[in-house]
Amino acid sequence: MRQTIPAILFVLLSATWATGAQTILDLSGNSWETGGFPSSEVGDELQAVGILNDIEAPLVWNTAQYSYTWYIRGLISQGESINGTTHIVQYSGGLLTIYVDTLPSNADYGVDPPNATSPATFTDGFSTYLDGEFGDFTLTYNVATSTGSFVGDLTFTGGDVFPLLVDPTGWTFGANIAGFSPGGYDLELNGEVFLQGPSSVDASTWGSIKSLYR
Repeated sequence: MRQTIPAILFVLLSATWATGAQTILDLSGNSWETGGFPSSEVGDELQAVGILNDIEAPLVWNTAQYSYTWYIRGLISQGESINGTTHIVQYSGGLLTIYVDTLPSNADYGVDPPNATSPATFTDGFSTYLDGEFGDFTLTYNVATSTGSFVGDLTFTGGDVFPLLVDPTGWTFGANIAGFSPGGYDLELNGEVFLQGPSSVDASTWGSIKSLYR
């Protein structure tokens, strides 16, 4: 059985990120970087795929009929700094897309990505749930403990439920990461997308968007 990020670590770090925040997405998956990680060389691309585990208002979904997967790509390493056993990498660019697909889900990580099923089976949905782009993105990883984090600023740019977001800016993507993944992947992640401060749904759009997922 492959190891997973300890539950207590995930709970503690999530609480640290999201104190006083509104969380709208909970997700998990696996990532890989050009040439492998560690280390991270200038120009390497970080990519990740996974599944959407939960959503919160104002978003809506229908897990009885649909599956939800996601793909991060285009995060370009600006090189790493090392402090003892801790590696810190800054990335530029980067896009996040969440897809809607039919059930049963065909999402398959496989090994040594990119491969025949990854990212392909995570991006073959019939609709885009949400699209976003990163303003900045930082990886912090301790090679001694095989744990760390992803943190990035996220602006949503479109998708089926985009009209439900009163403000698409100011969101944070935060994830706990660990060095336990399927063969050929570098890091496992469990994370959230949250907003510091209040946000609300545009009531005029709630009915039309909700009907998409009935």
